[in-house]
Amino acid sequence: MTTQTDLDAPWSLHFDRDGTEDIAIICDSDGNDLAHSRHFWLPEAGDPIPTTLASMRAMAAAPRLLASLITCANLPTDYDESDGKVGEAYREALVAINEATGRLA
Repeated sequence: MTTQTDLDAPWSLHFDRDGTEDIAIICDSDGNDLAHSRHFWLPEAGDPIPTTLASMRAMAAAPRLLASLITCANLPTDYDESDGKVGEAYREALVAINEATGRLA
């Protein structure tokens, strides 16, 4: 398996309409379509957020979240990695970064 590490970020999420169907589209920074879905609806006030729409929003935010996670993982310099919640959070951050990029922070 190869991992694409050049994310062409930031990504954007926008909505279009094809006849009577709403379409959610995620584009890279060059405007190329990365993903789209017709399996969602825009909720009315007070309605729960549809799972597919929440997923599309998370995908659109992923490059910024990954960049922030890498920055946060590089901040700690003087703690014991085995030290409780901080060490656990740091190890989880490294695992997530590695899964997303194929490398550590």
